[in-house]
Amino acid sequence: MNLRRDIKSIETLTNGSRLSIPEEPGVYAFWWIDKRSRLLTANTHIVLAGPGGKEVDVHFKNWWPKDLAYPCLYVGKSTNLRKRFAQHLLRGSAGRVHKIPKTGRKQKAATTSCQLRYGIEHIFPNEKKPLELIAKSVGFSYEVYKPEDIAERFFKEDLLIGKWRPWFNVDSER
Repeated sequence: MNLRRDIKSIETLTNGSRLSIPEEPGVYAFWWIDKRSRLLTANTHIVLAGPGGKEVDVHFKNWWPKDLAYPCLYVGKSTNLRKRFAQHLLRGSAGRVHKIPKTGRKQKAATTSCQLRYGIEHIFPNEKKPLELIAKSVGFSYEVYKPEDIAERFFKEDLLIGKWRPWFNVDSER
């Protein structure tokens, strides 16, 4: 899932009206496939609500893993990869969906399923056409699992989050 040959650009996957992603269960990842400088000059600061509502500052500094083809932005699991992919992108919304405050405080997302879209809009708060940025700068990979392999998907997602350290999976404890 983390080799260059496994990662397809969002632009390639969304070319045409039908997504070329299976409607099967699996584990998936979104990747930054554009220039390093573009990612590292983005807003790499987010303020999360921590225990007791206390704000927690998170900064991603010079983050470019040596053991991966690209930096991972988000890892997830789903019973339907195609549907979950579409939920992340909110392709029906051409402009910005989220207003990110200058403080960097994480806002409530438009849906509970659009972590990739929210994350891109957070780190690029001035981007007027986030879907175009996602299409050209983000990649996607996945592994298909049997429907009954619920535990395997669960553990694989957790393993990859710990190993690949995706920015948009970071949250704080409550």
